[in-house]
Amino acid sequence: MIIGLALIALLLFQGDIWRQTTSILMELTLGGFAVVLLVPVVLIWASCLKWRLLLRYRGIDMSLISLMLYYTMGYFFNNFLPSSVGGDVARSYLVGRRIGSQTESLAAVVLERLVGLLTLVGLAAIGFALTPALHDNLLVAGSIAIMLAGCAVLMALIWMPDPVARPMLGYIDTVPLVRRPIRKIEGMRRAMGTFWGRPRIVGLSFLYSLLYHLLTVVNIYVTGWALGVDLDIVSLSAVAPIILVIAALPTTPGGIGVWEWAFSVLLLPIGTGLEQGLAIALVLRAQLSITSLLGGVLYLLDGRAPIPGQGAVR
Repeated sequence: MIIGLALIALLLFQGDIWRQTTSILMELTLGGFAVVLLVPVVLIWASCLKWRLLLRYRGIDMSLISLMLYYTMGYFFNNFLPSSVGGDVARSYLVGRRIGSQTESLAAVVLERLVGLLTLVGLAAIGFALTPALHDNLLVAGSIAIMLAGCAVLMALIWMPDPVARPMLGYIDTVPLVRRPIRKIEGMRRAMGTFWGRPRIVGLSFLYSLLYHLLTVVNIYVTGWALGVDLDIVSLSAVAPIILVIAALPTTPGGIGVWEWAFSVLLLPIGTGLEQGLAIALVLRAQLSITSLLGGVLYLLDGRAPIPGQGAVR
């Protein structure tokens, strides 16, 4: 939280940025904001297409509307943990409770996030290569390098040969305190290992991820349009994944401060001012807050009324 507040303070000390940002925010009409608030519906739909695909791969059938409701609930829990960890844990638990298997639910969420992360980091690396103005930015270059290294480590763990993995996990399994989580991790490792042997499922997963990340570019573009900020969508497509990689780093609850800083600074190379980037970030923050509030209401209602279209097929 301290890091986030420090970044916000750093932004606000840049000249008369707050007055300029407020002036831009005044351009936002009720109709424009209504359009901005509708975009998360499409984003959640696209993400749940992939989630449903991976659940079905694990032998679990749930309707798209049910998954969209649970995904929206996850937004509420993002307020309490860094990045989107809270939302992922919450929706995994809620779906696991419905289907009677926390392991299967968690495996699907981990697979979904892994595919999404690989797609996002890949797009960010491409965007970085195509944006020379960012090549000297050590923070951006370092963040992408860290994420690429993290993806490489994850893939190495998943593809670790059984003759290596079994003795290592078997030794750790002798420690009572970590025995249960280690067994869950090993189960998920096997699940993810078999996933890569299903080219159709893998291909569709990455296509759905690409669709989702293209829609995040549209989300930023629509927000700029609502504020009267002219964004070049081609240039935005190059820097948006980088912004989202920085914002996804597990630094502050809900990415407070990091989110605002990333938009303000990293939109500069495509011709926006600090105040325009900050205004876009604040409207997107309001969009997330309202979506998370809706998620909180849905969470309170969950269990009081049946959600249609859920069940498991074994």
